[in-house]
Amino acid sequence: MNTFKILIFISIFNLFGCAATGSLLVPLESIEAPSGKYGIGTQVYFWEDKERGEVYTTDPTDFRELMVQIWYPANKNAAYQKTPHVTFPEKSISIIAKSAGLPTNFGKHGIQLKSNSVQGLSPVSDGEFPLILFSHGDGGLLTQNTSQVEELVSNGYVVIACNHTYNASISFDKKGEPVLYKQNVKWNEQAQYHKKYYTNKLINYRYQDLAFLLSQLKNDFLQNGQKNPYKEIIDFNNVGAMGHSMGGGTTYVGMLKDKNIKAGVAFDGWFYGLLEKDILSDTKKPFLHLGQEQFLDTEVIGDINGSKSGKENFKIYNSMLKNNKESYGVYIKNSLHYSYTDLKLIYDPDRPLALPLKSLGEVDKDLVDKVMDKTILNFFDYTLKKDQFDFENLNTYNDQVIYKTYPN
Repeated sequence: MNTFKILIFISIFNLFGCAATGSLLVPLESIEAPSGKYGIGTQVYFWEDKERGEVYTTDPTDFRELMVQIWYPANKNAAYQKTPHVTFPEKSISIIAKSAGLPTNFGKHGIQLKSNSVQGLSPVSDGEFPLILFSHGDGGLLTQNTSQVEELVSNGYVVIACNHTYNASISFDKKGEPVLYKQNVKWNEQAQYHKKYYTNKLINYRYQDLAFLLSQLKNDFLQNGQKNPYKEIIDFNNVGAMGHSMGGGTTYVGMLKDKNIKAGVAFDGWFYGLLEKDILSDTKKPFLHLGQEQFLDTEVIGDINGSKSGKENFKIYNSMLKNNKESYGVYIKNSLHYSYTDLKLIYDPDRPLALPLKSLGEVDKDLVDKVMDKTILNFFDYTLKKDQFDFENLNTYNDQVIYKTYPN
């Protein structure tokens, strides 16, 4: 921050306090409207998996509880009020700011951010749509990639996600009480001796969350006794999965283990928890990965290769692509790990007093938005709707993006 900005900062802070200062230094804007013809309905649920005990608590009668959100095609109506970008924003925003490395009060204006979804709309009734299961990153949120979710739904998909309870930065129970991130003590003891053991346990536990969501959508009635309004609009023969970071590893586990999942997408994936047999296996399903250029060359400056496990992550990734039947890689130059989340899209670095958030990467956010939305939609249209996938001709970004097909 230069001297002029420092003086402005001090003046504003003295006059209006931390919250007002935060809105100037950390300027935020709502994500853009998606491209498709459909409006977007959404609903939040609280579901309990009575087949699984909760491994993060010591109570043997405690079952796994998940906060769930579903997005689905609906009729457009500009008069309807759009939902907040983050569920329970006033309770969540300080935790999210802290996770992003900001003073907690600097993000309070984030409660004003809106999605393009409307709560409670009736689903359209003009056919069945493929289903996408979404998994957030370690310490992430189910709404962290709302831009990609809404792009898919507006173009004829149903998407469902959950906060992986205790592995999300913040979630909520059915009473609206916050449930914060914490680590499993028993697994952490194992991780002291074998970190991969803990990570593998975790991504498999998270995959079971996704499998549970899918099973609930196939029921005639939801857990609240309501008739399931989604069953008749979902094409259960065409199910995909996608996720960011550890959600990418969770997606790959789903591709290996779940016959329902026909294709998968990872955003800057963390695959460290995959076991040797997983790495050497062919999922026999199409896989797409979008990530930093350092996945191709670990000497490229990035933010997830600075540790022993980070280096191992890249080795695992490249082994996966050699063994999988059909894979595609998209590498955006000058991107970093959080470039592949909504945080990159909602932050406006061009405002006069905006702080440079180095964690988001130097790449232009509009480029990231276009590359992710277009590639993911085209990939799922190809794998789940049987459209053509002209992968090579997606590269229209003047060498700012690298496109590769595997195995090569």
